[in-house]
Amino acid sequence: MIWTDFLTSASRRSEHPAVLGDEGAITYSGLLALVDDVARTLPRAPEKRPGRVVLVETEPLALLVQVLACWSIGLVPVIMREGRNAGSVQDICDLLSPVAVIDASGTRLTSSGGVGTSHIDFAARDEALVICTSGTTQAPKLVALPAESILLNARTIGSQLGLLPGDVVAVVTPLTYMYGLMGGAMSALWSGATIRLFSPLEPLTVIQAAIRREGITVIQGPPSLFRLFLAYWNETPFAGVRLVTIGGEFLDPDLLDRIRRAFPHSDFQLIYGMTEAGPRISHNCPDAKTVIDGYVGRPFAHIDWFVEPFEQDGFPSGAGRLVLRGPAMFLGYISQDGGYEGLGCDGYFRSNDLVRSGPDGGLCFLDRVDRMFKSGGKLLSPLEIETALLQFGPVKEAWCGKEAHPLLGFVPVAEVVLKKDAATTEQDLHDHCAMSLQQHAIPRRFEFRASFAIATSGKRL
Repeated sequence: MIWTDFLTSASRRSEHPAVLGDEGAITYSGLLALVDDVARTLPRAPEKRPGRVVLVETEPLALLVQVLACWSIGLVPVIMREGRNAGSVQDICDLLSPVAVIDASGTRLTSSGGVGTSHIDFAARDEALVICTSGTTQAPKLVALPAESILLNARTIGSQLGLLPGDVVAVVTPLTYMYGLMGGAMSALWSGATIRLFSPLEPLTVIQAAIRREGITVIQGPPSLFRLFLAYWNETPFAGVRLVTIGGEFLDPDLLDRIRRAFPHSDFQLIYGMTEAGPRISHNCPDAKTVIDGYVGRPFAHIDWFVEPFEQDGFPSGAGRLVLRGPAMFLGYISQDGGYEGLGCDGYFRSNDLVRSGPDGGLCFLDRVDRMFKSGGKLLSPLEIETALLQFGPVKEAWCGKEAHPLLGFVPVAEVVLKKDAATTEQDLHDHCAMSLQQHAIPRRFEFRASFAIATSGKRL
């Protein structure tokens, strides 16, 4: 299903550039050859589905080829998030029982099925991709997506954005995130366009030079990336870019205005989605008012949705939880017993996104039910930070919130109440958090309080 559809698209543009990199251009036929080389190292897809392959890779081209190679022979790529240590990868392998693992040492077979390239196609609801959620300070969830979600999102995103074979799409978001994988690379390739892959560690000045030199027409990324991008901008507009997509985090009107000045001939699309939707839910052409209102557009026609009332202290009146169902939605989170969980008995996914109805039947994103937010593109859980602080002996009560940051969008800050007669310093709190939290989750500022009140929503009163 997936591979047959991709081959149909790729065969029409056999000698058209598919991928641009530092080493030059790779045509669609050249990309297919690379895919075939990797597929020959993989085991045959087992009769009992799914046959999973764990991919421990962050170099964009290698990861792209590995994902396509899995799909070409009916195997399920399992994409690990960057920064996973050997122990956490092994834990996931123990849970998923993959038929192979591809890491820095090459392909390691973990089944006895033998190597071969015989093709078993995916049915619509067959598991076809497993990818981590953005995660918190704890282990992220493993999202299992069906084949029809992959195809539907690749086609819909490309169509909605108007991607064409003449486009060169800069993919600056890591392919370990659905924004980069499906929103960037796969939607462009299914549209017959050319993708320019950048490493997550690529200096932004190199990306800016490539935009001018290589005729890039489409660029995508979260607001935090564009804040950094503009910090290194020399004020000369990027006249050749025709489309900018922005999403994944809060976008403020001032940043939108600055992006418009950098890309004066571009259309802009504010994109909204989640990994569980594979990943896209809606698009919107933003302006200052809609950005302030949080308007994210009307969900695509293939998504069945409604807003479930959600009343709790500290949240806006009339807000509700976004509930979703449809062929693009995930099969579920992979549970510890190997099954799927996360969907209700009615087939709906009750997300943690807090929304309200907007203009023309669309949605306005307000907040998250669980208070989670993104800092520099990485999702943070205030609850996990509060839990870490409460494990520090002198701390009696702890609360974590967010404050605006000129480059990262938001950063975590914390307030604590100490136990009677206890004493500690901000540095002690920082050092304690550094032992149990990721670097981006360590609060930037600590304040000591005699007491504080917290609403049932977890917000400070």
